[in-house]
Amino acid sequence: MADALAVLGARLELEDGFSLRGFLRMLHRYPDLQRLSDFLPGLTSKAWPDPERCSGSGLERLEFSRVVEIIGAPEPPKLEVYHILRGCMAGGSDEEIRGWQVESLLDVPIRLGTLRHVVFGDIVQTFRFETVCTLFDFIDGVIWQLAFHGAPQECALRR
Repeated sequence: MADALAVLGARLELEDGFSLRGFLRMLHRYPDLQRLSDFLPGLTSKAWPDPERCSGSGLERLEFSRVVEIIGAPEPPKLEVYHILRGCMAGGSDEEIRGWQVESLLDVPIRLGTLRHVVFGDIVQTFRFETVCTLFDFIDGVIWQLAFHGAPQECALRR
């Protein structure tokens, strides 16, 4: 494919085993996609460790989901729609991934999660809908999430 920008609006389907490492390879292979965010050139130019050298994260998978959130305070009430990337443990609980270094997440499989509803701060579990997103949604959402992983592993504070 010569022009990756032409497929940004296409519906996204992830193959089994797709990971952040594959995501970064795609961005490296199609440099025009790196223009979508100021964070991308720095992320794709890093020398990431080989899969054999990456420590495990303890996560079973990463899930990329759309969130529909109704916010009532402070006034005025509003509706926000955004994407999140969360880590899922083997027991089924999900976690924010800010506590993990990107290096430990590179080879964790990513899949599309269900649509999440948040009403006035409470997560509503009643509704379960498949997440449908475009390539642009995915790139934008993943990069937004990884933008919070700026500190090198050597600087990470651990308890």
